[in-house]
Amino acid sequence: MLSQCKFFVYLFLTNRLTNKKLGIMKTLFITLALVSSALLLAQEKEVIKTNNTQKITTFHDNGTIEQQGHQLKGKNHGVWRSYDKQGNAVAVGEYENGKKTGTWLFWVDGQIAEVNYQENRIQSVSYWESLGQATAGK
Repeated sequence: MLSQCKFFVYLFLTNRLTNKKLGIMKTLFITLALVSSALLLAQEKEVIKTNNTQKITTFHDNGTIEQQGHQLKGKNHGVWRSYDKQGNAVAVGEYENGKKTGTWLFWVDGQIAEVNYQENRIQSVSYWESLGQATAGK
C-alpha cells in the first residue's frame, strides 16, 4: 500500500497525468489515505483462549479497556463489561449464546438504568440514582 501511495505522489509531483486522470488519481489517493489512517486508528483487540471460550478485551485509543467478556463459538457468552475512556463502568450484563439475558445495568448521567432481558428482548426498564458500583444478576 505504501508503494502505491508513493507512486501516486510521484505522479502528482511529476504532473504526468491529464487533468481528468489527475482528478481521479487525487480522489483515489485521498480515499487510500483515509482508509490507511482508519486502519491505523482501529481499535486494539486482545484475544485469550480459555478451555471453552475466548476472552475478548477491546481498548479505547488511549489504551484503557473499552469492553471485556467471553465468546463461545464466535458468540458473546457470559458477563460482558463496557467502560468509558476514563475507565468508569458504562454497562455490565450477561449474554447466553449471543443473546442478552438477565439484568443489565447502564450508567448514564449519574443514573443507573436497569434493563431486564429475556432471550435478547427487553422485559422491563427501571432507573435510580447512582450511589456507586452495582452488579448484574439474573
